[in-house]
Parts: sequence; structure tokens; C-alpha cells
Amino acid sequence: MRLDELNCVILCGGKSSRMGQDKSKLKIKNETLIEFQVRKMSQWFKNVYVSTKEDKFDQKFTIIKDVSEFQIYSPMLALYSILSFFKNEFVFILSVDSPNISENEILKMFAFINENYKIVVAQTPSYKHPLCGFYHSSLANTCKEFFKKNEQKIGFLFSKVKTKFVKFENENAFLNLNFYEEYEKFKRELK
Repeated sequence: MRLDELNCVILCGGKSSRMGQDKSKLKIKNETLIEFQVRKMSQWFKNVYVSTKEDKFDQKFTIIKDVSEFQIYSPMLALYSILSFFKNEFVFILSVDSPNISENEILKMFAFINENYKIVVAQTPSYKHPLCGFYHSSLANTCKEFFKKNEQKIGFLFSKVKTKFVKFENENAFLNLNFYEEYEKFKRELK
């Protein structure tokens, strides 16, 4: 199996409450953050999908909507909706607000998906990154069970499913743009 035979899904269905505005629509040079991420990930993956509660974009992205019967914001609901869309395959999941991920980090994680793991995610010295890694679609029902028990954090899966944490030293590669100051700093460093 090769990386370019797999699919990528970019998550952008959150509230962006800490940012104060929709992160996916933040401008980076002449494009939005979601356009930036889709363009970048399209270099390495077969298809790139966008996960969201509703199609809020002017561009034509292939959208995977959260299951509509539930009207809450939940990473577990998003993961359930995504994994239900695919059949018997690994999918790379990335949050829209992680713009520094490169092919090097993805390939290092990809090296573990042929083993017996169902989840392969990045881990830096300070944090496990549940929204940056590979998930097997067979986990959809497990996600649904957690969701129905009101266990909404993806980290709950790690104790129930064979998970590989791939260690990285470079925290900057896993930068999350949670606050406006972080976004401004990222834009300055892109120049």
C-alpha cells in the first residue's frame, strides 16, 4: 500500500470559539486555511475530503457532513461520521488548524499502518495529537458507542483500541492555530 492510495479528511466542523471566528475561513496569503490544507494534502493523498456540520464553503470540496440526527459539536461524532463513510480502509484525519504538518510527519506515521494497529497518531513531548493520524474505518461503531455514552473526546478510543503513538520531537510541526495571535504569527512565518 502507498500513501497516495489513501484518503485524507480535514476536520473543520468545530465552533472555533477560542479563535473568535471560523478557522477554516482564515486567510493565508491568497487563499483560506481550508483551501491551503486541501491543496497541500492533495499532493500526497488519493482524495481529500472536508468534514463539517454543513457545507459552508464557496469552493467545491467533497464534503462529509456530521450525521444529521445529532446537533452537537463533538470530535467523536465527526470521527464516527467520517469512518462510516469509508469501507475497510485507513483514513488520514487532520484538523484544519494544523497547517505545519508535512509529508515527512505523515510518512513516519504511515509506516505503522500495515501492522496490527487501528489508530496511528502523532505524539510530541507535550501532547498526543488525536486529530493528526490514521484511523481505520472499522472503528465507526466503536466511535458511535462512545458518542452515545457521551464520551466525546477521541482520546477515549486509545485505551480501547490498539493504538500506536508515533513520537516526534518537533512541536512546531504540530502547531494548532487556536488563538488569533497564533494565526498572525503563522502568517508572518510563511513569508
